[in-house]
Amino acid sequence: MSCPFLPGAALRVAQREALWAVSKAAESGRSVVRYGDDSLGRWLPDDPAVLTALVEHVLGEVLRYDEAHDSQLLVSVRTWMERDRRTETAATALHIQPNTLAYRLRRFGALTDRDMASTGALAEVWLAIQAAGALGLTD
Repeated sequence: MSCPFLPGAALRVAQREALWAVSKAAESGRSVVRYGDDSLGRWLPDDPAVLTALVEHVLGEVLRYDEAHDSQLLVSVRTWMERDRRTETAATALHIQPNTLAYRLRRFGALTDRDMASTGALAEVWLAIQAAGALGLTD
């Protein structure tokens, strides 16, 4: 479910919120998820323009690289982070070798100019990945 909205308001934001909620429901196995009920929601602004700017600033080069090379850098990093940065577990989930995942993480770091061993960089990348999901830019 999206957040409540006023009659006559543009439906684009509500639609994006509802799509995000559906994806979270599917991931978690719950039948109903409300946008903003998660603890992460409080850290991301509701303004799509601000979310778009965050995604572009942090992930723009990776999104363009993935598109141009039909690669999976963003999916790989998201999967790795979702599995608490456990390379073996993430590689298994991605059906790739751990060395392949390690290469993708290094490539992602080079494209974003972020050291994935840095807590600050990890936090920024995680928020940008969540913002991309909220905007419907990731599957």
